[in-house]
Amino acid sequence: MGDVGTFPFGWVRGFKGENWQIIWDPKTELIIAYGAESKSTVKLGSTTKWMDAKVCADNVMKDPESFFE
Repeated sequence: MGDVGTFPFGWVRGFKGENWQIIWDPKTELIIAYGAESKSTVKLGSTTKWMDAKVCADNVMKDPESFFE
């Protein structure tokens, strides 16, 4: 089996003046938001399981204010 890359789950658009891509990296186990223009990252959580990362990403996209400081 080859290397596994990151999993992009979707976007939070126009939040705090930025478009954020929600990404999970199974190697680091981190769920992050990546700023499309600023290239900054915000740690949202961590998990070893794809399904938990998907649930977290869905929650972030529904209610980003609960996850971004």
